[in-house]
Parts: sequence; C-alpha cells; structure tokens
Amino acid sequence: MAMTDDEEKERLRQQRRKNWALFAILITFIVVVYFVSIIRMGGG
Repeated sequence: MAMTDDEEKERLRQQRRKNWALFAILITFIVVVYFVSIIRMGGG
C-alpha cells in the first residue's frame, strides 16, 4: 500500500514538527542544567 505524495508530505511535516519539539526540549534541559550548575558552584 503506497502513500500518495500528499500523505508523504504530511508525514514528513509531522516528523519535522516532532524533531523541532524534541530539539526545543533538549535545549531547554541543557540551559536549565547549565544555570543550576552555575548557581551551585557559588555564582549566585
């Protein structure tokens, strides 16, 4: 059962959206860990 072009484009669009969401979560986690480590080392 082959996908049509429209179905394939929509699947790729959804996958791209999921990838960007995962990227945003990962960056947020890294920033939080960075700031927590700075605070714990006595910076503030």
